[in-house]
Amino acid sequence: MRRGLFLYFFSEFFLSFGIGMVQYAQPFFYSSAHVSDRTIGYLFAINAFFGGCSALLMGPLADRVGASHIFKWATLTIGLGSLCTSLVTSVPVWTVTAALSGVGGSMLTSTENVVLSSLVTGRERSHLISRFTALYMVFIGVGVIFAGWFVHAYGLRETMVVGSAVSLVAPIFRFFVKAPDSRRTRVMQVPSKPLVFMAGYAILFGIAGGLFNPFATLILEQRYHASSATTSLVYAVSLFMVSLGSYLVRPMIERMRQQATLFLSFVLSACSTILFIVAMTCAAFVAIYFVVTITTAVPPPIIDAMFLDFVHTSEFSQMFGMRVFGTRVGNAVGSSLGGSLLHGNHYNWLMVVSSGFFLIAYGYLLLVRRPLMRRLSERSPVK
Repeated sequence: MRRGLFLYFFSEFFLSFGIGMVQYAQPFFYSSAHVSDRTIGYLFAINAFFGGCSALLMGPLADRVGASHIFKWATLTIGLGSLCTSLVTSVPVWTVTAALSGVGGSMLTSTENVVLSSLVTGRERSHLISRFTALYMVFIGVGVIFAGWFVHAYGLRETMVVGSAVSLVAPIFRFFVKAPDSRRTRVMQVPSKPLVFMAGYAILFGIAGGLFNPFATLILEQRYHASSATTSLVYAVSLFMVSLGSYLVRPMIERMRQQATLFLSFVLSACSTILFIVAMTCAAFVAIYFVVTITTAVPPPIIDAMFLDFVHTSEFSQMFGMRVFGTRVGNAVGSSLGGSLLHGNHYNWLMVVSSGFFLIAYGYLLLVRRPLMRRLSERSPVK
C-alpha cells in the first residue's frame, strides 16, 4: 500500500507539472497558427464533448476490466494527445488530438480517485482525496508559472513539447502501481439510484461554476483593465487557492464535522459570488475570486468520499464517470448561459444566477442524502 501511494504521488508531479505547461501554452499555440477565436473555442468544445460523453462508458468499462488498468492507459493517452498537438499545425488533426485528450481526461478522472481510495481504508478516503487534489493543483500551478518563463525564453511549440514529454514520464512510474480492483461481470449496467443522484448534483455544481469560471480572466481584463501579465499571475495563483481549499478539508471536518463543513463552504461560495457585484477595484475582484476558488474547492473531495460509501465497490469507476459527465454537462450549460449574460451586459445577473445555483446544489444534496443514508443503513448488517 505504501509503495503504491508513493509511486502514485511521485508520478503525479510529472503528470500535473506537464499538464500545467501545456494548459498555459495551448491557447496561445493555437492562436499563433492564425486560428480564429471561434475555431479555438470549437477545439476546446470538442475536448469537453468527447470527455463528457466518453466518461459514461469509461466508468463502467473500468469497473469491468479494473480501474488500475484504465488509470495507467489514461495517463499515457493524455501525454500522447498533447504531444501530437504540439507536433502539427493543422486544425483537422488538432480536432482529433483534442478528442483524444478529452477521452484520456475522462479515463483519468473516472479512475484516479478509485485507485487512490483502494489504497487506504474508509475514513481516510476524504482526507487523502483532498490532499491529493491539493497536491496536483500545486504541481499544475508550478507548471503554469514555469511555462510563462519557458515560452518567453524558447517559444510556444517548445513549451508544448517539453510539457508533453514531462507528463509522459508519469506512465512509467504508474506501470508499477499495484492496486486492488473490484470487477463486475458486465460493462454496461443501468446506473443505480446513487449514481443518478451523483450526476444530478454534478450538473448543478457544474452550472454554478461554469457560469463564472471560464470568464474570470476575461472579466478581469475587460472590466478592470488588468494587463495580460496580471491575469496570467491571477490564474496561476487561483490554482494554488484550489490547493489550499482542498488542504483545508481535513482540519475543517475535524473541527466542524462533515455536514457543517459542506454547509459553510456552499454558503460562503454563494455569498462571495454575490460580492463580485460590489467589487469596484481590481484588487477587490481578485481577493473575492480567490475566496470563491478556495470555498468551491472544499465540497468535491467530501462529496466523492461520501458517495463512495453509498455505492458498491464494483460501481466506483462508473460513479466517477457519472460525476465527470454531469460536471462537463453542467459546465457547458453554465458557460453558454454565462456567455449570453455577459454578451447582453448582464454582469450582475451572472453573479446572482451563479450564486443561486450553489445554493440549489446544496439543497439538492440535502434532499438526496436522506434516502441514500436510509439505503446504506438497510445494506449494513445489524450487530
